Amino acid sequence: MMEKVCREGIKLIPGDATWHYNLACALSHNSTPQAALDELSRAVDFGFRDANAIEKDNDLAKIRNEPRFAEIVDKARKTARSPVFDRPVPEAALVRFGGTATLTETNVVWDFDAGLFNALIKLTGENAPSSLADRFSFSKPDAPERPYVSAWISEGTASGNGGDIYMNLDKGHSSLNVSDFPLLTTIRLEPAAVQRGLDLNHPFMVFPGRFAIMNASRARINTPLWRSMARESMTEPGLAMRMHNLYMNNQIVFFPANKDFGVEGIGDVFPAVAPFQVVSKGASWSDQPFMRAVLATTASFRRPVKEMILRRRLGGPTIQWLLRRTMKNVKRESDYLSHKAHPTVFDVKMLDAKAMAERAHELKPNEIPPAVGLAPVNSRLFPIRFPIPGIDYSDAMSEFLFSTPTAIGMILRGPDAERSFMFNARTLPENDPEATFTWHVVHGPADAVKISTPLGETVNDPAHGLAQVIIDRRKLSERIDIAVFAKTHGTEYGAPSMISFYPIPGEKRVYDDKRLVSIDYFNADNVYCDPIIALPRRWKDTYNYSKHGALLGFTRTNGAGDSTEFKTHNERIVEKNANGSPKTLVRVKYIARKTGEPHMPFELTYIDDGAPYAAAK
Repeated sequence: MMEKVCREGIKLIPGDATWHYNLACALSHNSTPQAALDELSRAVDFGFRDANAIEKDNDLAKIRNEPRFAEIVDKARKTARSPVFDRPVPEAALVRFGGTATLTETNVVWDFDAGLFNALIKLTGENAPSSLADRFSFSKPDAPERPYVSAWISEGTASGNGGDIYMNLDKGHSSLNVSDFPLLTTIRLEPAAVQRGLDLNHPFMVFPGRFAIMNASRARINTPLWRSMARESMTEPGLAMRMHNLYMNNQIVFFPANKDFGVEGIGDVFPAVAPFQVVSKGASWSDQPFMRAVLATTASFRRPVKEMILRRRLGGPTIQWLLRRTMKNVKRESDYLSHKAHPTVFDVKMLDAKAMAERAHELKPNEIPPAVGLAPVNSRLFPIRFPIPGIDYSDAMSEFLFSTPTAIGMILRGPDAERSFMFNARTLPENDPEATFTWHVVHGPADAVKISTPLGETVNDPAHGLAQVIIDRRKLSERIDIAVFAKTHGTEYGAPSMISFYPIPGEKRVYDDKRLVSIDYFNADNVYCDPIIALPRRWKDTYNYSKHGALLGFTRTNGAGDSTEFKTHNERIVEKNANGSPKTLVRVKYIARKTGEPHMPFELTYIDDGAPYAAAK
């Protein structure tokens, strides 16, 4: 399967080093060493020249002892700084402070590790914001933060927006008025990239060493897969990690929620929340006040503070901390650690741009709070078994919607009444062993969650970064968001990282104490459920237990009233013995099937996956 995907990728982007390298890995897995070595050599020719990564990649283990492998690694090492054949040598785009830089294939470099382009920009001219202070109009001419920020810039205590970057990604539909921000540099794409629609997309560009804000005020509409770009960030494979990488490279991305939040009859349809984006309540242009407030904030940092934030790549987390900590309903630390500071979407009524600018201007280098890196734990010491799709529950999709260091989204598909998870937290960008962590439910019913010290530990506990999270599925009727904060010596608790647990809307579950009685998937109330997360299905499963309480399997009833019996692990019972016990079974596979209905083109169904076999006695 991976080999096929890579070959399709090469057709789309001929000469792309990443696709050729991935194809080499796939061919190595498939035990075709000479073809794998051929593709690896092509990948090096096309620019994949990280010799150390090639040597250590376990995906290439089967060809590592081939004589040509060492030769190719040596070629990668010797040509690491050489230009790629038939391609221009990358050279930074020269642009004056406050000007417009055009990105072309000559001034962008692909970052293999981050999966993003690095834009090479060299700013020229004078970065003297004090002489332009009276031209700053951060929100409106009479905005409350304007005189303060202008005064700081005039007196030389604030950095201004010299060196900051702005890029619009909705073809100018909701473009910022950059003339309000002298010395702010604007980015545009070359015509060839515009023709390919790259200016109507999720962000894909890093600007090393710069604060960068990007926005796209649009949504996918008039389709069964309708969604805002913010929701798409969490449901499109790979996008969440890309957004995280932008976030941890000083980028702040803005999207309106559009119809995903607060629309009558729909409500909140976000499956998770994530700090790698600022989602504004409303539709087009609702993101504008937040962008302006953020630019006022980046202009207000003192130069040493701004330089340290950028050097540590904490631009995104620092802005998120300031935005949330200064909201009008957040007065003290206890407010900040509660739901008040961490809504699903941001309401402009709660925005306090003046307070953001003031806190930014007051900030000292040793007060910059850390970000939090999260990871699910499943080890011999802390074994957590994640249910398997198609075995433990009736679906082909994983419970992990996405998993990044700053946000994890989980869809609760498994049948158990209580779910136990383990998560480890550390500080970013460096792991500070003296950091203190705190974990708080900021959305959803808090009584459905227990956050505790795992297995009676005294050193590895939530305050030190390791937490056991137990979810009571019986009490869960909406999404649960857990915010994890960290502070180090001299700092406040910084930007949260988020763990979201999402129960599938429209499912009607009945539990008897800790036993699952039934799941009704018919969704008779027609509750909206994102088809990317859970395809509709037309059946009800009723679970069967022995007199001692052991799970025997379940009975599936369809819309016509016909029933089919399954054993545990989603094995369909083909034939029974005279005593009613299973005689032969067949495994089933869950797949998407076209329905022919324009408003719901796919639904979930299942087919036999192999030949029937005798049931174990």
